[in-house]
Amino acid sequence: MIKQAEQHDTLVIEEILLDAVMWMEKNKLQNQWNENSIKWNSLSKDYQINDFYIDYQNGVPVGCMAITDLDTKYWPEISKGKSLYIHKLAVKRVIAGKGVSKELINFAKNLSLENDINSLRLDCNLQRNKLRMLYENEGFIYAGKKKLKNNYDMALYVWHI
Repeated sequence: MIKQAEQHDTLVIEEILLDAVMWMEKNKLQNQWNENSIKWNSLSKDYQINDFYIDYQNGVPVGCMAITDLDTKYWPEISKGKSLYIHKLAVKRVIAGKGVSKELINFAKNLSLENDINSLRLDCNLQRNKLRMLYENEGFIYAGKKKLKNNYDMALYVWHI
């Protein structure tokens, strides 16, 4: 079950994201997230609590993501409300590979449909081939790349109805 986050869920979101950060560090995967960037005091600069959604399996939080209707960093040419954007999608490693990412993505697709928005967009590290394959298998189309200040190349993806 996926539920919209509430103020008391900030620690749950941090815990899920920290699990992902630690796994990426352990596996030496290039990554723009770090322990400080996934703390709520940092996240809250870009997101409101109700931007986040938490996936619960048997009452246990196992995944999360933020959904916004504006992304001026990667998609400055698209007006507010013309697309939805997935950010900070993460799944706890103990349940990775069990369909939680797909469930979160499908939830975001349905949310865009319910709001009469015909596209869903996201970005991820260009070097993360398994992650990119996940998004491509879910119908996202590679739409180009963007270089960040820290020299990361980001892959941009879009899903259209």
